[in-house]
Amino acid sequence: MIKKNLIIILLFIFVIACDYTPMYSQKNINNFYIEKINYSGDFEVNNLINNKLKKYQNNINGKSFIISVKSDYNKTSLSKNLLGKTTDYKMIIKVTFEIKNNDLSKSFVLEENFILKNLNDKFEKNKYEKIKKENLTQLIVNKLIIQLSRI
Repeated sequence: MIKKNLIIILLFIFVIACDYTPMYSQKNINNFYIEKINYSGDFEVNNLINNKLKKYQNNINGKSFIISVKSDYNKTSLSKNLLGKTTDYKMIIKVTFEIKNNDLSKSFVLEENFILKNLNDKFEKNKYEKIKKENLTQLIVNKLIIQLSRI
């Protein structure tokens, strides 16, 4: 009994004493701001990206960036059943970023994809597709923020 209590107390002390901080925590990211963003391509994807980047436009400390965004959204049929009805779709979101700083110009392409099951209910299918589109754009924006913090 005493050994169990001692092990639990020691384990608790070791966990509390650990000073773990995430690699890309907020304190490391806020050394830049986005001065201007130009959009072209898919309206809905651009709107999602704009909403996620708003908090980086208000901050006015550190390096400033001008970003051009060109987005592309495709949803293609991946497989069909015996009747010829699509059972799986593949969503692909491809975004090209051109980043301009005072002395630097960099361009890169980020692409995310997801396989969707075709649902019988159209409302649920559209809702599920919208959620997945938001998640994929969040992944793309996170990768963009990491790239900006490295510059």
